[in-house]
Amino acid sequence: MRVDVDNIPSEDEIVKLGRWGNYSVPQDNPYSEDKEMEPEIWAYGLRNPWRCSFDSERPSYFLCADVGQDQYEEVDIISKGGNYGWRVYEGPLVFQPQKTPRGNTSADSIDPIFPVLGYSHSDINQLGSAAISGGYFYRSHIDPCTYGSYLYGDLYASHIWAATETPRTSGNFTPTDTPFSCAPDSPIKCDAVPKSNLPALDYIFSFGEDNRKDVYILTQSGVYRVVRPSRCNYTCSKEVVTSGNPPPPTPSQGYLVHPHSALMLFVSAVLLLLSLFL
Repeated sequence: MRVDVDNIPSEDEIVKLGRWGNYSVPQDNPYSEDKEMEPEIWAYGLRNPWRCSFDSERPSYFLCADVGQDQYEEVDIISKGGNYGWRVYEGPLVFQPQKTPRGNTSADSIDPIFPVLGYSHSDINQLGSAAISGGYFYRSHIDPCTYGSYLYGDLYASHIWAATETPRTSGNFTPTDTPFSCAPDSPIKCDAVPKSNLPALDYIFSFGEDNRKDVYILTQSGVYRVVRPSRCNYTCSKEVVTSGNPPPPTPSQGYLVHPHSALMLFVSAVLLLLSLFL
């Protein structure tokens, strides 16, 4: 959906137009004049979008992760009026529903936009459970080897990927299953997965980005921030490593860029330090 919350119609107009709340519909929405479609719709054919974000360097570049049904998780570049295939396709695969009380739509009758990234459930979890968590294009200069990559993860499997797009704006992404670990000076305890060097994140719920473009990862075990690779004993050829190991910045040093946000102050209190390395 795409709505305008800056231009709110009167209560009478909201009732007359059948709006769902205090907003107006942009006139350039693809179906603003279509009597058979809801005017709020910007794109359709998505099953369960779980976290969408704009690229801060390319504000028109809009990516959404979409949770699949039985087989496939996907990331889509969202465009005006785009049809992303559900419930005819699950990712690039033709969906075979167990019940079709209203009949099936033929795959030949639609022109879907297929995902730019994705994975099969069986590729990451032999039990079959998978649920993608959409992230962000990494635009912080803290980790230069991750800069420009799209970061995303899976709820169940403790996987985090960094996908590079080549050439730029082509929609051709190459994902890398990214190793990660906690920094030795993490301010809170960081347990490891049994028989593994990976930190025990449990569920990966969501990603976040602050005004400095630092990326955070919200998990069941805590909130992680992407830091310099060297802090987690990874080598990044683009990182300029200085001698010594300075302490983590405090809020007064500009670490939190929204000092009036109670949520961000809470996040700073439970912060873990995480490094992604390509």
